[in-house]
Formats: sequence, C-alpha cells, structure tokens
Amino acid sequence: MDNNVLVNATSLGSGGALTILNNYLQQLKNQVPEDKLYYIFVPDTCDYFSHPKIILIQNSRNPYYKSRNYWNLVGFKKWCIDKKVKPYEIYSMQNYFPFGFSEDRGVKKKLYLHQPIPFFEYEWSLFKKNERNLWFYKNIYIHLINKSIREADKVIVQTEWLKKKIVSKASINKDNVHVEKPILNTINPNLYTRIPDLEDTTTLFYPSSKNLYKNHKVLYKAMDIIVNKFNLKNVVLYLTLDKADDTALKYINQFNLGANIILTGELNYKQVMEHYKSVDALLFPSKIETYGLPLVEAQFFNLPIIASNLDLFKEVIGDYPRITFCGVDDEFDWANNIKGMIN
Repeated sequence: MDNNVLVNATSLGSGGALTILNNYLQQLKNQVPEDKLYYIFVPDTCDYFSHPKIILIQNSRNPYYKSRNYWNLVGFKKWCIDKKVKPYEIYSMQNYFPFGFSEDRGVKKKLYLHQPIPFFEYEWSLFKKNERNLWFYKNIYIHLINKSIREADKVIVQTEWLKKKIVSKASINKDNVHVEKPILNTINPNLYTRIPDLEDTTTLFYPSSKNLYKNHKVLYKAMDIIVNKFNLKNVVLYLTLDKADDTALKYINQFNLGANIILTGELNYKQVMEHYKSVDALLFPSKIETYGLPLVEAQFFNLPIIASNLDLFKEVIGDYPRITFCGVDDEFDWANNIKGMIN
C-alpha cells in the first residue's frame, strides 16, 4: 500500500482552529517523514507553502469541495477514487471522519477532536432559534463524533477534562485518547503599547465571539449591578462584538450602560495584545470552550482573571495565582468579585 497520508482540515478556517492547523503544518514541514506523501485539504486562509512531500489543496482550488457537508459525505471519497490515491492513513482534524472509509481495512485513522459542545451537560432547545444549532451539536452531531471516536486508532484532544468525558461517553479505552495541549508562542508584553484612552478608568476585557454559550448576558447583568446599584460609574467593559450587535445594544440601552460597555468590533491579534496590556482585568464567563486561550494569554500580562467556575478552566489556568472563579450564571457573584477586584 502506498504511504499516502490524507489530512482533512477544510473547515479550520478561523480562530483557534486555524491556529491549530497552522501549527500542525509548520511542525510537519519541519519534520516530514521521508517515507510518506501528505495530501492536506485546507481552507484558503491557512499558511500556504510548497513542499515536495506535502501537497496542500485549498478549498477554492478543489473542484470536489462544493460545501463542507458535500465534501465530507461524498467529495473526499470521490477525490480518492478519481485520483487513484489509496490512503495509508486518514487524519481528520475536524471532529469526525469523512464518509466512505468504514470498511477500508488496513487504513490507519487519527482524529483531532476540538468540538466540546456535546460533552458539556447543558441542554438546548430545538424550538428556540438561537439554541437550535447547539441542540444539533448536542443531540445529532454527537453520534457522528462517537462513531469516529470508535473507529479511530488515535484520538487527540487538548485537555484531560475532555479526555475523561470522551472515555466516559464513548466507552473507549483511555489509552486511545491522547492529550496534546495547544502550542503557544511566548508573548512578550514589551512588544505592545498601551492604549491611552483606557488609562483613566477601571477597564475590563472579554475577547470572544457572539455565540450564545460565550455567556455575555451574565456580564450585562453584572455591569448593571456594578454601575447602577454599587454606583461605580468609572468601570468600563470592552467586548469584541460588532458595534451594531442587536442583543448587546438591547442590554446596554435597557441598563443605561452606554458609557460603561464598549463594543470594539473584531480585533486583530496585535489589538487584542494591546488590550491585555492596557486593561485592569480579563473576564471570561464562557460556558463552553475547547481550551480557552485568553486564560493563558492574559497570564503573560499578569492580569487578574475572573472566570466561570468550570473544571476545564481550572485545568487550563493551572497554578496562576491571580484568578477568581464565579458561578456561571450568577450575576451577583460576578458583580461582587469585580467590585472586590476594583477595591
């Protein structure tokens, strides 16, 4: 059998997933095995390069990639058949294997699992529009994941917390699940400048997407308590949400927090680092994460961190001393701990 390694990474196009992909590509480029040929299917946003043993096939240049679902259901297998490429190993970096290889004996299978939603205990409603996708991940997508976990010779996760959940829910041998923590470059705070406008107030920062499980709601309610009940008017929370985000603006207007909650829009890496250097604390109320990179990044700046009281976050934070944990949905706990940090 040819030693062809096929890597499926078509959907790792942004955020932490893209970082994982780029790190993998760089490591492979530096230490590619001589006896293997890699075909790696990647998003257009990844760090592209040429190498005689590594063939990167971008989505936009892959006629078999019509959509994510089509690719996983039909396109991947059809590419192998039409190109007459027989895999020695399939490495899926996106939570489950493409269809069509269950009966292929002798093909090694490796799975990178970084979708944690099905493994948290929260329940979501199919009948609420903003929860429907979460319900799908929790109740439908989990079956694809479990099937792939059981087919895999090796499963890679980022935390011991997720390893324990997988072993329990999928009923597999724990020796098949390997923890590989994200590789993070050392951050040098001296390379970044402070933001002048942030120096005259008590400033808080929460870099995140708008996903429901990021739990901005508890911060809106906590800020209402801080500003309007504790009368701490000089506290400002910076959120990396779109400046026209309807939900955020609804709460800002409802609680009269126009001067206390600032929507920055999406920030690039350098801007995030500048905010770490300038603010007084990182807030991290998320309910669900694969890892939670801001919890590590903020430590390079010696920032106080106030985070949701989750076992996952305790593992990620480690023995960092400047940490306070709050009840996930307890706005009074958040408000009191923010007040205590200010005092």
